Amino acid sequence: MASVGGPGRLGVVFVHGFNSSATMWEPFTSLIDRDAELNFVRPLPFSYDTRLWQAGPLRRVPDFDTVADSLKEFLDTETEGFDRLMLVCHSQGGLIGQRCLARMLAEGRGKDLTRMRRVVLFACPNNGSQFALGLRRGLLRRNPQERQLRPLDQQITDTQRTILRDIVNAREVTSRACPIPFSVYAGETDNIVTPASARSVFPNAAVLPGDHSGIVRPTSREHRSFSTLRRLMLTTAGADLITAEPITTDSSTSEPPTLEPSTTGVPEFSGPFPDTVAVVRVAERIPDMDDADFRRQVIGLMRQALAPQAAGFTPAFRAHPRDHLLEIVERCQSHRMRAAALAAFRDAVSVLRPDDSATVELRAMIRDPE
Repeated sequence: MASVGGPGRLGVVFVHGFNSSATMWEPFTSLIDRDAELNFVRPLPFSYDTRLWQAGPLRRVPDFDTVADSLKEFLDTETEGFDRLMLVCHSQGGLIGQRCLARMLAEGRGKDLTRMRRVVLFACPNNGSQFALGLRRGLLRRNPQERQLRPLDQQITDTQRTILRDIVNAREVTSRACPIPFSVYAGETDNIVTPASARSVFPNAAVLPGDHSGIVRPTSREHRSFSTLRRLMLTTAGADLITAEPITTDSSTSEPPTLEPSTTGVPEFSGPFPDTVAVVRVAERIPDMDDADFRRQVIGLMRQALAPQAAGFTPAFRAHPRDHLLEIVERCQSHRMRAAALAAFRDAVSVLRPDDSATVELRAMIRDPE
């Protein structure tokens, strides 16, 4: 039976790795269940058959394609009540998740993937694993899953090429493409899947504390693997609001926030900070905002403007444009000169793209005091 979704719910599909099971995700799911701010999240663990070897002649260990098709059916049936999903994978599970997405694109189902808002990979052997390779070849030579965990596997390479071309770097939804942000993480002390293999060629890749299993065993809310996944779930929920409905800037129905001079001589908001989602929704329509170098130019101009009055402005880089814009505007909100920071964002965009209609909208939303 399909899991219960509904408006505002985010289904998070967890995919375990080699010789593991869905119970491995309990440290994450228990922390999610106890977090009031994540009450919109529904964990959906996916389980599949994986083992070192199959002794009986009447059964076999399924290969990646078979497991990927099982995951595809899970997404179609068990998550049909959800209009937005995240895919969170550990180790071999990341390769299976990628294979599933690639096979859906091969079937011309790019539009069906629009529900998938983000993919998160923990310690995924994107370039294979050298760990105990000789021993594995000898003891597990008949295991089809182990074979695809070896370095330079052709099918894994072909799948990754599809993922990078038609998902990570896609610009629009078609039957054969669907842009989905990937967040990729390596374990700092992982010697089973090295950081180089885990990060591979993915643009938005980082490192988290822990070895191959420790990276997915958070012990508290403060554990960086959980706090990172928590941020991604909240960011995904916020990004979802950006595309939910068009924004209006009719000054007759909503007044811009009022400002008054602060004691430092820098304008400060006297009312609520402008809605972050609304600001990002307009800003992402500005030409070249999907270019990382352009966003870096914006941040550089903001730093110049803020330097005389306040400590630096250092938003973390995010490869996906919407994630990066959310980070920039949220950093404006938390900045000690938040009005000046937001005005610097507006002014930087105005210098770089002064005549664009979205820039005009942004100036209408973020006004100087009269």
